[in-house]
Amino acid sequence: MHDSTLDRARAVLWGQAIGDALGLATEFMTATEARLTYPHGISGYADIVRDHHRSRWPVGAFTDDTDQMLCILESLLARGEVDPPDIGRNIARWGATSGLGIGRTVQRALDRDGFATDPIAAARQAWEDGRARHAANGAVMRTSVFGVWRLGDPQAAAAVAQGAAAACRVTHYDPRCVASCVAVSLAIRTLVLDPETDRPALFASLADLATLFDPRCAEAFDAASDGRVEALALDEGMGPGEAGRIGYTLKALSAGLWALTHAPDFAGGLTAIALAGGDGDSNGAVAGAILGARFGLDAIPRRWRDELHGAAAYAATIQRFLTHT
Repeated sequence: MHDSTLDRARAVLWGQAIGDALGLATEFMTATEARLTYPHGISGYADIVRDHHRSRWPVGAFTDDTDQMLCILESLLARGEVDPPDIGRNIARWGATSGLGIGRTVQRALDRDGFATDPIAAARQAWEDGRARHAANGAVMRTSVFGVWRLGDPQAAAAVAQGAAAACRVTHYDPRCVASCVAVSLAIRTLVLDPETDRPALFASLADLATLFDPRCAEAFDAASDGRVEALALDEGMGPGEAGRIGYTLKALSAGLWALTHAPDFAGGLTAIALAGGDGDSNGAVAGAILGARFGLDAIPRRWRDELHGAAAYAATIQRFLTHT
């Protein structure tokens, strides 16, 4: 791979973790609350309020979003292919030993009989038991690693899409979740391999693909098309009388699509998503990964990398993955 390709691949995985860690600043806040809490914006991890929720993590730490991405990354390294039971075992092990921030959809899948041997079947049963209504963002938040998997093979896009879909279904069976994971993975891969790609054309092709999985996916593309981050309504569900949608997969997808098409730069794009409130860490993880692919490593403020909790170990993991896959 060219050095510039590796640079953008590294930026994807750094963007994932940084977006997760900075997005925690506003998780479960409305946009109004976020602006009142951070009137001068979010310049670093030290700015993040240490309330009951956020103090569960060390300053500058990423959350379950990136923890679960690392479960997939380690499986891809160990197996050399997408192995849903192995990914499921990694997630189950993480859930049993830490599991901080684990989502209800993931937990429901883990609790099903047979998850250890056939997690996709277990996740499907859990989804059907919920009347096939739940489309949480717990899979799309962890999907960035597929965008930088098998970059040395220009013909691997179909395998990447299939792998992202299978890894999604390990816990999230809803077709909106699968569409979100596939769209984000392919967006990242396209930008990493060709930073000069026609982004409006990419956006349109991703819209066509996602709506094949589920026509409801069109709402994420419609929201992102507006250009204003407010149009994403990432905090929808936090206001009185609003249906709860902050953990919805299409909200996180729309944050990533806005980052693809409208963000002015890495820092400006990520802070705009964070200050929009809602499920800030998940929206930040998705947007941060896409922003990394789009703008590259040098565009990420150095202090955001250096001050990330566990930065040295995370950098070593990134290097190990990109060297051996």
